[in-house]
Amino acid sequence: MTLDDKMTPTELIQLFIATLTAYRLPIAVASLVFLLLLFLSRKKIKQWWLNRKTRKSLNRLGIKRLVNFKCPDGLGYHFIIDRLILRQDGITLLLYKQYPGKIYCADDIDQWTQVLGRKSYRFDNPFYGLDCQIKAVSEFAPNVPVNGYLFFDHLAEFPKGKPSRVIQINEIPEELKLNKKEKADKSVMLAWKKLQSIS
Repeated sequence: MTLDDKMTPTELIQLFIATLTAYRLPIAVASLVFLLLLFLSRKKIKQWWLNRKTRKSLNRLGIKRLVNFKCPDGLGYHFIIDRLILRQDGITLLLYKQYPGKIYCADDIDQWTQVLGRKSYRFDNPFYGLDCQIKAVSEFAPNVPVNGYLFFDHLAEFPKGKPSRVIQINEIPEELKLNKKEKADKSVMLAWKKLQSIS
């Protein structure tokens, strides 16, 4: 009997069982290989899922967003702001910092420390750069509140705590959360359109 012939449901089930029986060893081996690959790749899969969750969350902040915003520095050059976020009553800068490991930091120290295993690395306090960028954006948005945050992803830990302007995915400030019912104040929207025009 071929597949072209009419087969009853019972005959189809019997054919399926016979096929499984004939190929059960290859199927079992393939299944074991698949499960082994999943087990060996579990960390990469988890990282991929967390990275995807982070991107999705960042893309839902505020009323509107500008990504990789090019801001003039007044000297004929420009610098890149990771994310510019439109809020109801102002504009927020978000600087995305990817520093895995344990981070030791404070508002007013010149250098922060990143610890990876037994090694430690120092890097300049990123608030200095953030504050300069806030000042530059404020020049294009006079009389509009402009603030900023440093965003660290899921790979960063803060054993000794962190400043209030350092945020992670599980602690997004209320002012940055998406609310489809909100609309930006008129003065804020005008400033936003001005920023859009220079990006």
